[in-house]
Parts: sequence; structure tokens; C-alpha cells
Amino acid sequence: MKALLGILMMLSVTAARAEMVLTPTQTPEFCMQNFNAYGPLYAPNTSERMEWIGSLLQAAPRCGVIQLQEVWNSSNIDQIENALKYNYQISSPNRDNKIGVMSLFDGAIKGAWTYQFNINNLGGFLDEIRETFGVMKAFHIVQAQLPGMGEDFYFVNTHLHPTSTEIRITQIIDMLNWRLQNPNLKMLMSGDFNANEKSFEREFMMSLMGLHDSFAEALGGSYPPGYCSYCETNPHSWMSGNHMLDYIFVSNAGGANTRIQPVAGELNMRGPLREPLSDHYGVRVSFKLAPGGSDSLTGSQWIQRRDKALALIGQAQQILVDYGDRDLKPYIAELQNFSDQIQTQQGPYYQYFGQFR
Repeated sequence: MKALLGILMMLSVTAARAEMVLTPTQTPEFCMQNFNAYGPLYAPNTSERMEWIGSLLQAAPRCGVIQLQEVWNSSNIDQIENALKYNYQISSPNRDNKIGVMSLFDGAIKGAWTYQFNINNLGGFLDEIRETFGVMKAFHIVQAQLPGMGEDFYFVNTHLHPTSTEIRITQIIDMLNWRLQNPNLKMLMSGDFNANEKSFEREFMMSLMGLHDSFAEALGGSYPPGYCSYCETNPHSWMSGNHMLDYIFVSNAGGANTRIQPVAGELNMRGPLREPLSDHYGVRVSFKLAPGGSDSLTGSQWIQRRDKALALIGQAQQILVDYGDRDLKPYIAELQNFSDQIQTQQGPYYQYFGQFR
């Protein structure tokens, strides 16, 4: 049995090498891997799949940053850590709370913080089941310096609510409020956002937080038709149609006079098994750290960005108002505050809004 497992592991590494070949136009300085590992609360063959996942993640060429979602129980966390502990520093907040996320770095971890979202459910049936099992959504932040970068970055790992646009809006606001308190480093944020490439939530998040979708930019600015990290041909999929739900976003606000630029990207982590490793595929993006900060906007570009943000804030307010839950009232007020700051051109949100391009 051990001999067979050894052969299978060697095959997995070979497959991973074939799968992960990149063709960037310039040599990337680092790469980042995101993957929803299809958690054991409901998924089959967890231990076997975690073995494959560990082997794929350690196969060359390795990424300097790995962020995982849906690694829930201790034995599966052990499997990932044991496979990768010699190559990475590891932050596993999922050991203490059932939030499922863990982050791994080929570099120095300077600090780590975890914040549970203020709203994880609004009383739906599936939310009640999640509460029974103690499963919560959160966002995890690691401040780290990767080899050769010369500056620290924030890395945010998250998994947003699976079904509710209203809850996802509040969770985005929670992350934005954290960012407003921590604006001085560049930020890379990845995860399973449960919002596809055409969703309101993705557009809202990118506009208000100043985020760039690095994979889309590596593809020329948008996803080709049918491109998906959650695909209807995947036998584990619960949804019809093809969707991008997993992203690696970049914010170049804060930090040194440099810019994180995507060089190349790919979908991977399908796995050499007969069945896919997860109901999601992995997203991997290679980056370079280029000299020079953000370009300035023309007057018309500034007005266009301001008007778009105000329109999206108004839409988000209306979505929350229409839902009619009293727990949403503080978020409606916060959205109004963001809108007021943009229009009066003063306040901490407006100062942050003015930094990103």
C-alpha cells in the first residue's frame, strides 16, 4: 500500500508540473495560489483528497503564497501542515474556530489577525444548519514579507456567504472598515467570494475598496465566455452554468512607491484523480513588483470613478433596505457615511478613496 501511495504521489507531482506551467511575458517575482479545498462537513474522501492537495501544492514550481478555504477539521489541517511545513510558514486560524481558512508563506510572517463577520446569517434554513455545526465566515489577515520584495504586504483570506447578496454586502463593508484602519501597506486579497464575474458584489467590492482583479487583468482585462473556477461540468458542482467565484484581488494603495502587477494567471488544482479534487478549481497568478506608484487620473476619469462608486453605494443601500432586516440598519448608515464623504471630499474613507486607481 505504501509503495502504491508513493507511486501515486510521484504521478501527482508530475501532473502538477504539467498543469502549472506558466508562460509570462516577463519573469514574475512571486506567485499566489488560491484554492477552496471542498470541506469535510459534507464532502467525500477528505483524507485522500487532502493528500493529493498537499502533493500538488508542494510540486515545482511552487507558489510563494498559498491561501486555502474549507479546510475544517484538525486531521485535515495536520495533513496540509505536514506536507508543507518545511517550505512555508503557516497561519492556521481554522484550528481555533470553524472558519476553514489557512494561509502559507515562503517568507516571514510579521503578524496575523482574524475577524469574524458581524453577520453570518439572517435566519435562513441552511444558515441554521451552519450555526448548529459552528461553521462561521471570517476574514484572516497576515502581514508578511516575501523573499526579495523589500516591503511587507497584507494578505487577506476570506470566504463569503454562499447564497445571500445582502450578507455578502455587509461582509464586504466589514473588510472595508478593517482596510480603512490599515491603509499603509499594499494588499492582496483572495478567497471564495461566492459572487460571479458579473455580480453586483464583485463590482461593488472592487469600486469601494480599490481592488484590481489580477487574473482578469492577466487575461487582458476580462474573463473569456465560459471561463470558470466553478464549472457545470464538475460533478461536485451544485449550480448550473459556469462561474468565476474565486479571485485574487490586489490593492496598490499604501506602502512604497511600487506597484504589484499581474504577469500571468491560470486555473489549476483540478487534480489527477478520476474525480476533481473539489467543487472549485484553483486560481494561480504570478506577479512582479514594478517601480513607480499609481498613475494620476484625469479630471473626467476622476468624475467617472466617483459617480460609479456613488451609484453602487446607492444600489447597495437599496438592496439592504428592500430586505428589511433591522440588523442591516447599521450597514445602511455606514453606506450613507461613505457616500457623504465622497461628496464632501473629506473624511477617512474619502482619503482612502483618493489613493487608489
